Amino acid sequence: MVSKINKSAFIILFIILVITFFARNNYRNVDNINAESLKEPVQTEVANNAKIEFTKDEYEYILTPLFDYEISGIVVSKKDYTLFSIYKKDSVFPLDLCIIWGDNVESKVFQKKSLTFGQDMRFCFVRWSEPLSFSTTQFSNSHFVIESDALENKMQKISVGDQIKVKGKLVNIKAKNIGNPGEFDPEVFNWNTSTVRDDDGAGACETIFVEDFEILEKANVFQHSLFRFSLNGLILLIVINIFMFFFNVYKTKNSVEEEENIIFPDEF
Repeated sequence: MVSKINKSAFIILFIILVITFFARNNYRNVDNINAESLKEPVQTEVANNAKIEFTKDEYEYILTPLFDYEISGIVVSKKDYTLFSIYKKDSVFPLDLCIIWGDNVESKVFQKKSLTFGQDMRFCFVRWSEPLSFSTTQFSNSHFVIESDALENKMQKISVGDQIKVKGKLVNIKAKNIGNPGEFDPEVFNWNTSTVRDDDGAGACETIFVEDFEILEKANVFQHSLFRFSLNGLILLIVINIFMFFFNVYKTKNSVEEEENIIFPDEF
């Protein structure tokens, strides 16, 4: 009976885990639109154009601020380079986000199944297979430069579908290796930002030195909670079964030893 309950619980939790793994990042579920997501990005003359300098993972970075920048919108794709990376510079550029705003949000065109977003090799792609009113000038791929580990940990909580607001500076970057470069790490590299919203292709991404951010609206809260519940439930179930396995082995071993130690009286 216990074995059947155990098996049923595992199957149910596993099914929930698989379903919510995909559902928790479904931006098409977003229906409650925050007013900030309808606004155009704000780009103004930089108030403080002093160069930003810091060292991280054996690279010395010099950032030249071009504009103060603020962007709000819906995250439709996320690329986290901390999960797997062969480049040391990814510790400074740990996160790329594809963001839409304005009419693309207000019209809810993003809910159309024929409209899809994807990311690869620091690029973000948008595709659609039917006539749609989608504006490529209200869509961007942003590279986030994050110096602070605490700020990076906060930004890692961003999920696809979330409505966010980021404040910082558009920057051009020069970096020089001051340690032992890895196999794929250059001695020096430059990384420049786009300063307009109507460009595309290589060089069209905004490179933002993040100073502050907030999640305006968290998406798919129920799906995220159910995912964590099923994941923790599966882990707990596996741990309990491992414990019970070794407990039963130990119990069986002791029973055998006790039987071997029984002394039978001599027959008369």
